[in-house]
Amino acid sequence: MLHAYRNPIRVLGLDDLIMLIGADQAGNLLEIGVATGEGVEFIVHAMPARPRFLR
Repeated sequence: MLHAYRNPIRVLGLDDLIMLIGADQAGNLLEIGVATGEGVEFIVHAMPARPRFLR
């Protein structure tokens, strides 16, 4: 998961969340939801990438 976070291939801004799309070390595409609070980034969502984020 951290590999996908550090090396996104796509970045999408959604309401209060930034969605990163990237591959894990095995090459599986993941969607990582990141929220920011007080200057710190928090990973609040991680799962296999859904088709709507791959278009």
